[in-house]
Amino acid sequence: MRDLHILDLIAIGGYFLFLFLVGVYTMRTKEKGKETESFLAADRNMNTFQITCSTTATDMGGGFSIAMGGLGFTLGLSGSWIIAVSGLSIVLVSFFMVPKVKHWADKMKGLTTGDLFEARFDQRTGTVAAIVVGLAWSAFVGGQIIAGGKLLQVSMGWDLTSATLIIGAIIVGYTAMGGLKAVIYTDVFQMVILMIGIIFILVPVGLMQVGGIGGMVDTLSSNPETASLLDWTAAGWKQIIGWFFAVIPIWFVSIVGLQRIVAARDVKTAQRAFFYTGVPIEWPLFAVGTTLVGLIARILMPDLADPELATPTMIMTLLPVGIGGLVIAAYIATVMSTADSCLIGPVAIFTNDIYKKYLKPDADSGDMLRVARITTIVLGVLTIGSAFLVPRVLDLILYAYTFAAAGLFFPMLGLLFWKRTTASGAFWSIVSGGACAVIWTVLDEPYGFAASYVGWVVSLPVLIIISLNTKHSHEEDLETFYK
Repeated sequence: MRDLHILDLIAIGGYFLFLFLVGVYTMRTKEKGKETESFLAADRNMNTFQITCSTTATDMGGGFSIAMGGLGFTLGLSGSWIIAVSGLSIVLVSFFMVPKVKHWADKMKGLTTGDLFEARFDQRTGTVAAIVVGLAWSAFVGGQIIAGGKLLQVSMGWDLTSATLIIGAIIVGYTAMGGLKAVIYTDVFQMVILMIGIIFILVPVGLMQVGGIGGMVDTLSSNPETASLLDWTAAGWKQIIGWFFAVIPIWFVSIVGLQRIVAARDVKTAQRAFFYTGVPIEWPLFAVGTTLVGLIARILMPDLADPELATPTMIMTLLPVGIGGLVIAAYIATVMSTADSCLIGPVAIFTNDIYKKYLKPDADSGDMLRVARITTIVLGVLTIGSAFLVPRVLDLILYAYTFAAAGLFFPMLGLLFWKRTTASGAFWSIVSGGACAVIWTVLDEPYGFAASYVGWVVSLPVLIIISLNTKHSHEEDLETFYK
């Protein structure tokens, strides 16, 4: 891997300066009296291109952008199925979740998962859903910022602490200034750069280095140790099915997904954006493209110590100066896009579901904006600090993600598709399914069963049995969700 050239450093510095300026611009262009709508809902007027880029950047950023090069390096083409499953989840959301959630959001001016569950069921159910989702997505902020710091460490040779603090300061800075709108605007820029840099420049340049598709296939198939990398089923059906059950529920309970639906201009805009994110962007473009980067790296640098660094190493090895710096900056920023999205979600939940509903019900737009900015800074600092200094704190918060994934999935499906679901059924399904999943996690997942699966085994029957044996409360709104 070559050293960074002055043009690379200029490109990286200019890129991060641009992200910060986006926050400044967004802060200064808020319409008087609509500050909260801009900060937490991006004015509800984002177009298809903006929502598509933001949804893709968030999904591809934190784990997939790093992991896929590694999966291509170690598993080959079959590793791409994990993104195919994620794309399928987003397509399902576009058809089955977007219409009802967007209709509710526009009618009720809803902002968060807590709002959604409170509107359909009652305040108790909305509050528990808000707390669980807020804690769950907070768990990722520190980890994603540190992941970006590690990429900056590798590419620029800085120590991890300094790199992470710089990444964290940029993320917290533009998010605190511009909120969700700034997050979406920066997502658009970084996805365009990443798509062009990796899919349309790095992959073709890499293929030229190995003699094209034919040369790559001949090289890999001629070696018994690498021949399986060309097998689309090499990961094994058990692994692929495991990915299916692990990934499919994510977009149905994600505060990140819900916020993009809320921010979209209308139902059709949100549906098109989510569909395009799933097909063709995640599958086949990113799935196959990033996997190919790993395959090419396996040929050009077979002794790479850490397979998950295949993509950034390829960027800095094959791309020309300047372009390489810009793409590595976009690559780092795409990791950051998951962090800022995970940050603005809990901020919205605290500001809207805790502060507005419990602490100061008469808060105006200016009050809420100030609280949102303060919460962004405080939460950002706490998550970075906890990831550095108190790993057990982060582990504890990760239990909240397990709770959310296990406890919220079936109540969300009930909210969307089963009119007979009652507030009591949804509440106890969330609590019992999530609690069982956390207990199973604490017990280190006996017999090899994933905690989320155990939670679902409890959550679904509790939802059905209690709903069939209770009546709808006076707080429930059936008309908005079932016409």
